[in-house]
Amino acid sequence: MHAIIAGSGLVGAATALALHQVGIQSTLYDQVDLVQATLASNGLPVAVEFGDSGGSVLLGSTALRVLRELGLLDEVLVSAHPSPVSHYFKIDGTSAIALDVVNAVKNSGEADPTLQTPVQILRSKSWNRTFTGKKLVAYNETEQGVNVQFADGTFATGDFLVGADGIHSATRRSIFGDSCKAEFTGVIGHIGVVRIKEHNIALKETCAFYIDRNKKQMVCTFKMSEELAAVQMMTFNDPQPVVGEEYRPVPDLPKESTRLADLLAEWGVPKNIESMMRNSFRISPAAIYDLPDLASYHKGRVIIIGDAAHGMVPNAGLGLLTGLEDVGVLLELFRRFKEPKDLPQVFSLYSQLRVPRGQEAAKRSRDMAKQYYSGSQIVGHFMLRVAFFLFNYNLVKVHSVYDFRDVVDKAVLGLASH
Repeated sequence: MHAIIAGSGLVGAATALALHQVGIQSTLYDQVDLVQATLASNGLPVAVEFGDSGGSVLLGSTALRVLRELGLLDEVLVSAHPSPVSHYFKIDGTSAIALDVVNAVKNSGEADPTLQTPVQILRSKSWNRTFTGKKLVAYNETEQGVNVQFADGTFATGDFLVGADGIHSATRRSIFGDSCKAEFTGVIGHIGVVRIKEHNIALKETCAFYIDRNKKQMVCTFKMSEELAAVQMMTFNDPQPVVGEEYRPVPDLPKESTRLADLLAEWGVPKNIESMMRNSFRISPAAIYDLPDLASYHKGRVIIIGDAAHGMVPNAGLGLLTGLEDVGVLLELFRRFKEPKDLPQVFSLYSQLRVPRGQEAAKRSRDMAKQYYSGSQIVGHFMLRVAFFLFNYNLVKVHSVYDFRDVVDKAVLGLASH
């Protein structure tokens, strides 16, 4: 069989690797157009390379489990930085609260020490062969497969189509209509990447959040190595980026880094955090969207995966984690149902298993966002301290470990019993 994958980001690339493991060939297509990026720079140096955008990504136990299944875990761990504790502060860096993430993961049921410590890693290039400048505009199904049309007038044919094309998924709109468009939350994230060692910036915490709920101010820092770190701040009054241009680095870096660093100084963040933004070598703006819950993640020979299926307000790496869970479940289903005639069953089970999980993750993410941006600063910080006390002393579980193999095994056994 041959799959067409629309979208070659982290989840799309992981899907291609997963399908290859079960003997399904695939071709990746992405709408990013490097020629247009060059023309749009107005003679300035091009501020984007394919895949070279955004900041860090946080990989938790389930994500690491999927990467191990794909044969990537050792390589990722070599390049990543462990993040065993998450810290939360008031916006000025006072009143620290710490969550022992490793302990929370153990308490969730994760017994493998290799998977218990989350890691931070720089968002980086995908080396999969990808056809760029390919924006999906239409598709049609035949008895044998699917035909996909791109905006540049070219076509592709395969046995099925995987929509991994993100929060503004053209694949999703093609199968479910424009009523399932993502909604802009009014928040813009500004993600800077900085060489902390080069600029003598001290950063002790690997993952930290600085919050003023009363003023709706939040800044996050993520340490990817002793040399590199990312800083992200959220604003409510900046213009919304053009759809499809999110995460593309700004061309006028000195002007933007100064503007954002000056704003952080006004907020009263610690000086080292302000310095991170001021000295960033790349800043990418990201409009924050939320996708309404969908009832299905497939239709006919088309499935959607990652943010295309359950795009959510980014929090604690939940979006990427949930997308990689999708990949793990799809891989396990294809290991059990390998023939072209089994596609309807694979896709039906995929939706059956992933829709409730995707909706649960999206709700968690929304609830976390409400905690950051609403309510009293005093009450909110106190409640967070109480919650972390309960988690740190194993009085309450943060979550339960998600074993995608076990989930698929139970679903297949359920089919056999009927």
